[in-house]
Amino acid sequence: MPVDPHLLLAYLAACAVLILTPGPDMLFVIAQTLRGGAARGWAAALGIFVGTFGHVALAAIGLAAVLAASPGLFLAVRVAGAAYLIWLGVNCLRAALRTDGGAAAPDTAVGGAPLGRGAAFRQGMATNLLNPKVALFFLAFLPQFVAPDRAPAWLQMLLLGPLLPLFALPFFGALIAAAGRAASALARVRRWLDAAAGAVFVGLGVRVLLAPR
Repeated sequence: MPVDPHLLLAYLAACAVLILTPGPDMLFVIAQTLRGGAARGWAAALGIFVGTFGHVALAAIGLAAVLAASPGLFLAVRVAGAAYLIWLGVNCLRAALRTDGGAAAPDTAVGGAPLGRGAAFRQGMATNLLNPKVALFFLAFLPQFVAPDRAPAWLQMLLLGPLLPLFALPFFGALIAAAGRAASALARVRRWLDAAAGAVFVGLGVRVLLAPR
């Protein structure tokens, strides 16, 4: 077995803690489900999962180490990620100002523009890929569960890394189901949901931009 069984159990336990910790990915999936139903929520979640697989691959081949070692590159990615989060937040706030008591159409996206499942998928992937902290997290997290006396480190990381998003599927499924059932009941307060989501995304973007390296 390429992966140490004891390290695998420890990794899965750590994944469970990480999955239950609220973050921008969870907020994005909830927001998309509330605005477009379970199908859009799953599209957003799938985009986030694909982005996570990208970070795992980058960590396995060492590109995340380059990001960690290059202040200029890290700054560029951080600014891009922060700008994207702030852009999402500003669009949410604009939608909150335009929404008339929750009368927005169900296929209205964050910011009021039409958003299908494909766009939700792309936005979810971009939200994840443009977060440099996710790349550095996998760079620091995955090696802790690699056994040097087994398979090559890159192979073990490629095997362990995808378990995190796969392990998150049941949790995201329950989250999407709950948000989908609540969508109709919350339609009248959609303006306040948009405002809250916008404030959180802008805050996250500013935090990413100002956080120390």
